[in-house]
Amino acid sequence: MERERENERDKDRDRNSGSGRGNPYGYGLVAFGAGLAAFSWYLLQSTPMTALGIGVAVVGASIAITPTSPVPSKTVRKLLEGATLNIEAVLEDTGAKNRAYYVPGVGDEGIVRAFVPLGEDRAPARWDAQGLVVTLDGNEYLVVYPPGALLVKNEELSGDLESAMIGHLVEESGLVESVKVFEDGSSVVVEFRNPRARAGSGRVRRVLGSLEAGIAAALVAGTKGKVGRIASEEESGDGKMKRAVIELL
Repeated sequence: MERERENERDKDRDRNSGSGRGNPYGYGLVAFGAGLAAFSWYLLQSTPMTALGIGVAVVGASIAITPTSPVPSKTVRKLLEGATLNIEAVLEDTGAKNRAYYVPGVGDEGIVRAFVPLGEDRAPARWDAQGLVVTLDGNEYLVVYPPGALLVKNEELSGDLESAMIGHLVEESGLVESVKVFEDGSSVVVEFRNPRARAGSGRVRRVLGSLEAGIAAALVAGTKGKVGRIASEEESGDGKMKRAVIELL
Protein backbone atom coordinates (compact mmCIF):
# COMPACT_ATOMS: atom_id res chain seq x y z
CA MET A 1 0.00 0.00 0.00
CA GLU A 2 2.80 2.41 0.92
CA ARG A 3 4.57 1.60 -2.36
CA GLU A 4 1.39 2.32 -4.32
CA ARG A 5 0.99 5.70 -2.63
CA GLU A 6 4.61 6.51 -3.38
CA ASN A 7 4.11 5.64 -7.05
CA GLU A 8 1.04 7.88 -7.20
CA ARG A 9 3.01 10.78 -5.72
CA ASP A 10 5.74 10.22 -8.32
CA LYS A 11 3.13 10.35 -11.09
CA ASP A 12 1.66 13.57 -9.70
CA ARG A 13 5.09 15.23 -9.62
CA ASP A 14 5.78 14.08 -13.17
CA ARG A 15 2.48 15.50 -14.45
CA ASN A 16 3.14 18.81 -12.71
CA SER A 17 6.78 19.19 -13.72
CA GLY A 18 7.86 22.11 -15.90
CA SER A 19 8.50 21.76 -19.59
CA GLY A 20 11.11 22.99 -21.99
CA ARG A 21 14.07 22.49 -19.64
CA GLY A 22 17.26 21.00 -20.93
CA ASN A 23 18.52 17.65 -19.68
CA PRO A 24 21.89 18.20 -17.95
CA TYR A 25 22.42 14.60 -16.84
CA GLY A 26 23.70 13.44 -20.21
CA TYR A 27 26.46 16.03 -20.21
CA GLY A 28 27.38 15.08 -16.66
CA LEU A 29 27.74 11.43 -17.65
CA VAL A 30 29.84 12.39 -20.69
CA ALA A 31 32.22 14.42 -18.52
CA PHE A 32 32.45 11.73 -15.86
CA GLY A 33 32.91 8.92 -18.39
CA ALA A 34 35.62 10.78 -20.29
CA GLY A 35 37.49 11.55 -17.07
CA LEU A 36 37.20 7.98 -15.85
CA ALA A 37 38.42 6.58 -19.17
CA ALA A 38 41.43 8.91 -19.28
CA PHE A 39 42.34 8.23 -15.65
CA SER A 40 41.98 4.46 -16.07
CA TRP A 41 44.01 4.33 -19.30
CA TYR A 42 46.91 6.63 -18.44
CA LEU A 43 47.26 6.18 -14.68
CA LEU A 44 45.61 2.91 -13.65
CA GLN A 45 46.37 1.14 -16.95
CA SER A 46 43.14 -0.77 -16.46
CA THR A 47 41.39 -1.85 -19.65
CA PRO A 48 38.08 -2.82 -17.93
CA MET A 49 37.85 0.53 -16.15
CA THR A 50 38.70 2.35 -19.38
CA ALA A 51 35.92 0.46 -21.16
CA LEU A 52 33.53 1.37 -18.35
CA GLY A 53 34.40 5.05 -18.74
CA ILE A 54 33.86 4.95 -22.49
CA GLY A 55 30.53 3.19 -21.98
CA VAL A 56 29.36 5.82 -19.49
CA ALA A 57 30.35 8.60 -21.91
CA VAL A 58 28.43 6.94 -24.75
CA VAL A 59 25.31 6.59 -22.61
CA GLY A 60 25.65 10.21 -21.56
CA ALA A 61 25.97 11.35 -25.16
CA SER A 62 22.82 9.43 -26.06
CA ILE A 63 20.91 11.13 -23.26
CA ALA A 64 22.33 14.54 -24.14
CA ILE A 65 21.09 14.44 -27.75
CA THR A 66 17.63 13.24 -26.78
CA PRO A 67 15.04 15.95 -27.50
CA THR A 68 14.44 17.98 -24.36
CA SER A 69 11.25 17.28 -22.44
CA PRO A 70 10.20 16.99 -18.81
CA VAL A 71 12.09 14.09 -17.24
CA PRO A 72 9.93 11.97 -14.89
CA SER A 73 11.16 12.04 -11.31
CA LYS A 74 11.56 8.26 -11.32
CA THR A 75 13.87 8.53 -14.33
CA VAL A 76 15.91 11.25 -12.65
CA ARG A 77 16.17 9.11 -9.53
CA LYS A 78 17.38 6.10 -11.53
CA LEU A 79 19.99 8.23 -13.33
CA LEU A 80 21.30 9.52 -10.02
CA GLU A 81 21.36 6.02 -8.53
CA GLY A 82 23.22 4.76 -11.60
CA ALA A 83 25.83 7.48 -11.20
CA THR A 84 26.68 6.20 -7.73
CA LEU A 85 27.57 2.78 -9.18
CA ASN A 86 30.15 4.33 -11.51
CA ILE A 87 31.61 6.42 -8.71
CA GLU A 88 31.77 3.38 -6.43
CA ALA A 89 33.96 1.60 -8.99
CA VAL A 90 36.43 4.50 -8.93
CA LEU A 91 36.41 4.67 -5.13
CA GLU A 92 37.07 0.93 -4.87
CA ASP A 93 39.87 1.09 -7.44
CA THR A 94 41.64 3.94 -5.66
CA GLY A 95 40.99 2.67 -2.15
CA ALA A 96 39.32 5.94 -1.12
CA LYS A 97 37.74 5.77 2.33
CA ASN A 98 37.83 9.27 3.85
CA ARG A 99 34.86 11.64 3.85
CA ALA A 100 34.66 13.90 0.81
CA TYR A 101 34.84 17.68 0.84
CA TYR A 102 32.15 19.26 -1.34
CA VAL A 103 33.78 22.23 -3.06
CA PRO A 104 31.82 24.97 -4.89
CA GLY A 105 32.65 25.63 -8.52
CA VAL A 106 34.43 28.72 -9.75
CA GLY A 107 32.44 31.32 -11.71
CA ASP A 108 28.88 31.26 -12.96
CA GLU A 109 29.44 28.01 -14.85
CA GLY A 110 31.17 26.29 -11.95
CA ILE A 111 30.07 22.82 -10.91
CA VAL A 112 30.41 21.44 -7.39
CA ARG A 113 33.15 18.81 -7.07
CA ALA A 114 33.97 16.33 -4.33
CA PHE A 115 37.58 16.14 -3.12
CA VAL A 116 38.32 12.82 -1.39
CA PRO A 117 41.56 12.60 0.64
CA LEU A 118 43.54 9.54 -0.42
CA GLY A 119 46.28 10.03 2.17
CA GLU A 120 45.89 12.04 5.35
CA ASP A 121 42.34 12.98 6.25
CA ARG A 122 42.74 16.77 6.12
CA ALA A 123 41.63 19.75 4.08
CA PRO A 124 44.18 21.59 1.92
CA ALA A 125 44.74 25.34 2.07
CA ARG A 126 43.43 25.75 -1.50
CA TRP A 127 41.11 23.91 -3.86
CA ASP A 128 42.10 25.33 -7.27
CA ALA A 129 43.22 22.10 -8.92
CA GLN A 130 42.26 20.24 -12.09
CA GLY A 131 42.44 16.51 -12.75
CA LEU A 132 41.07 13.26 -11.39
CA VAL A 133 43.86 12.76 -8.84
CA VAL A 134 45.57 15.93 -7.62
CA THR A 135 48.23 16.73 -5.04
CA LEU A 136 47.51 19.66 -2.72
CA ASP A 137 49.79 20.59 0.17
CA GLY A 138 51.59 17.28 -0.18
CA ASN A 139 48.42 15.19 0.05
CA GLU A 140 46.62 13.34 -2.75
CA TYR A 141 42.92 13.86 -3.46
CA LEU A 142 40.54 12.05 -5.77
CA VAL A 143 38.31 14.62 -7.49
CA VAL A 144 34.91 13.47 -8.75
CA TYR A 145 31.65 15.07 -9.79
CA PRO A 146 29.18 13.80 -7.18
CA PRO A 147 25.73 12.53 -8.20
CA GLY A 148 23.55 15.49 -9.01
CA ALA A 149 26.49 17.87 -9.57
CA LEU A 150 24.80 19.21 -12.71
CA LEU A 151 21.68 19.89 -10.64
CA VAL A 152 23.50 22.46 -8.58
CA LYS A 153 25.33 24.64 -11.07
CA ASN A 154 25.96 28.01 -9.49
CA GLU A 155 23.95 29.89 -12.11
CA GLU A 156 20.80 27.92 -11.28
CA LEU A 157 20.86 28.37 -7.49
CA SER A 158 19.03 30.98 -5.49
CA GLY A 159 20.04 32.18 -2.05
CA ASP A 160 17.23 30.20 -0.39
CA LEU A 161 18.82 26.88 0.53
CA GLU A 162 15.63 25.14 1.65
CA SER A 163 13.81 26.15 -1.55
CA ALA A 164 16.69 24.78 -3.61
CA MET A 165 16.58 21.47 -1.73
CA ILE A 166 12.82 21.17 -2.11
CA GLY A 167 13.11 21.87 -5.82
CA HIS A 168 15.86 19.34 -6.49
CA LEU A 169 15.33 16.61 -3.87
CA VAL A 170 11.52 16.60 -3.73
CA GLU A 171 10.09 18.01 -6.95
CA GLU A 172 12.70 17.22 -9.61
CA SER A 173 14.12 13.88 -8.47
CA GLY A 174 11.58 12.63 -5.91
CA LEU A 175 14.42 11.32 -3.74
CA VAL A 176 12.58 12.32 -0.57
CA GLU A 177 9.01 13.20 0.33
CA SER A 178 9.92 16.41 2.15
CA VAL A 179 12.96 18.24 3.49
CA LYS A 180 13.65 20.79 6.22
CA VAL A 181 16.80 22.86 6.69
CA PHE A 182 18.25 24.37 9.87
CA GLU A 183 21.32 26.64 9.82
CA ASP A 184 23.53 27.86 12.65
CA GLY A 185 26.39 29.53 10.79
CA SER A 186 29.01 26.79 11.10
CA SER A 187 26.85 23.89 9.95
CA VAL A 188 23.63 22.99 8.16
CA VAL A 189 21.25 20.34 9.48
CA VAL A 190 18.99 18.72 6.89
CA GLU A 191 16.04 16.52 7.80
CA PHE A 192 14.65 14.19 5.13
CA ARG A 193 11.29 12.47 5.29
CA ASN A 194 10.82 9.12 3.53
CA PRO A 195 14.09 8.88 1.56
CA ARG A 196 13.53 6.69 -1.50
CA ALA A 197 16.99 6.13 -2.98
CA ARG A 198 18.03 2.52 -3.46
CA ALA A 199 21.70 3.37 -3.90
CA GLY A 200 24.47 4.89 -1.85
CA SER A 201 25.72 2.07 0.35
CA GLY A 202 29.12 0.70 1.27
CA ARG A 203 32.09 2.80 0.22
CA VAL A 204 29.98 5.41 -1.56
CA ARG A 205 27.98 6.09 1.59
CA ARG A 206 31.13 6.23 3.70
CA VAL A 207 32.87 8.68 1.35
CA LEU A 208 30.10 10.76 -0.25
CA GLY A 209 27.22 10.04 2.12
CA SER A 210 23.82 8.70 1.09
CA LEU A 211 22.49 9.89 -2.26
CA GLU A 212 20.12 12.45 -0.74
CA ALA A 213 22.70 13.70 1.79
CA GLY A 214 25.36 14.00 -0.90
CA ILE A 215 23.11 16.10 -3.12
CA ALA A 216 22.19 18.21 -0.09
CA ALA A 217 25.90 18.78 0.62
CA ALA A 218 26.45 19.81 -3.00
CA LEU A 219 23.53 22.22 -2.73
CA VAL A 220 24.97 23.68 0.47
CA ALA A 221 28.38 24.18 -1.17
CA GLY A 222 26.89 25.71 -4.31
CA THR A 223 24.42 27.98 -2.54
CA LYS A 224 26.71 29.14 0.26
CA GLY A 225 29.88 29.27 -1.82
CA LYS A 226 31.66 27.39 0.98
CA VAL A 227 33.29 23.99 1.28
CA GLY A 228 31.02 21.51 3.05
CA ARG A 229 31.50 18.05 4.51
CA ILE A 230 28.94 15.56 5.79
CA ALA A 231 29.73 15.16 9.48
CA SER A 232 27.04 12.60 10.32
CA GLU A 233 23.86 10.87 9.16
CA GLU A 234 21.26 9.38 11.48
CA GLU A 235 18.09 7.44 10.67
CA SER A 236 14.98 7.09 12.82
CA GLY A 237 11.42 5.86 12.51
CA ASP A 238 12.43 2.63 10.74
CA GLY A 239 14.25 4.59 8.05
CA LYS A 240 11.38 7.00 7.39
CA MET A 241 13.32 9.95 8.78
CA LYS A 242 16.95 10.90 8.23
CA ARG A 243 19.03 13.71 9.68
CA ALA A 244 22.29 14.83 8.08
CA VAL A 245 24.72 17.35 9.55
CA ILE A 246 26.88 19.21 7.01
CA GLU A 247 29.84 21.13 8.41
CA LEU A 248 31.00 24.32 6.70
CA LEU A 249 34.71 25.08 6.35
